[in-house]
Amino acid sequence: MSINSRNKGAAFERQIANALIEDLNLKNPVKRILEQTRTKELPDLMLGNWCIECKAYGTGAEPRTDWWDQVLASSQGSNLKPALVYKFNNRPIKVRVLASSINNKIKNNLITVDLLWPDFIQIILELFQEDIELHEQNFQA
Repeated sequence: MSINSRNKGAAFERQIANALIEDLNLKNPVKRILEQTRTKELPDLMLGNWCIECKAYGTGAEPRTDWWDQVLASSQGSNLKPALVYKFNNRPIKVRVLASSINNKIKNNLITVDLLWPDFIQIILELFQEDIELHEQNFQA
């Protein structure tokens, strides 16, 4: 990975962290997990039980399979939910999640849903207040 693409990736992670703070009205920062550059299977960001991997890429429309595999590996745990935030040049920010993360009646963990960023934020606000509260509480200690 070139330094330029590393800088682009870090800038996109910061953009998403700031968007989460603003769009979810968080009081506490969403910090980048800097160890992820040295340790495999760590997400770029965490929000409650959401493991968030961020990818910005020049051309394309669909995220690469290895990006999704990476976020699945980082979310291996009891209640952890994977989210792949991705953006291609001149395209909107999208988020891929497991359908079962949104609706626990869906048992097949191979089914994914791609959402526009505002839709993902609305789902977090409506269905995952406990993750917002968990994030805010982690900064109280």
